[in-house]
Amino acid sequence: MTREMKQIFTRRITQANRSQLVVILYDMILTYLKDAAAAQEIGCEQEFKKDMQCARNCISELRGSLDFHYDLSRNLFAIYAFADRELARDMQGIDAKQLSQITGMFQKLRDAYHTVSKQDHSQPLMENAQDVYAGFTYNRIDVNENLSQYGAARGYCI
Repeated sequence: MTREMKQIFTRRITQANRSQLVVILYDMILTYLKDAAAAQEIGCEQEFKKDMQCARNCISELRGSLDFHYDLSRNLFAIYAFADRELARDMQGIDAKQLSQITGMFQKLRDAYHTVSKQDHSQPLMENAQDVYAGFTYNRIDVNENLSQYGAARGYCI
């Protein structure tokens, strides 16, 4: 994942509510899986393993955040466990046998949660997050961004 993508995900996380965070995690998984497939194609074993491990870490985060009071959580847990197991198997063999199947599965889950997140109008989880204003000034190749609200009181709502 490029530095720019990390910054984009960081900005999205600071402005996200609960359902949007799940969509962001799915987007991160899909990005890492795409990067792993690209690394595998060019034969870069270390990059492949790193991207696969990052995707597995995101899956672990999703699995850890499930609320088992709902029946859907049991089904999602089984899906996450299957995906994690298959990615671990592919990672050890430096092979991407199941990568396209896992990517398709997470794309469908991401689309479903994205639809749900459009109906969730709750407040973002982080308050006092740094505001980013883009487009006030331009340079030859990019839009300049201005940051505001510097301070130690930024963070999650409690």
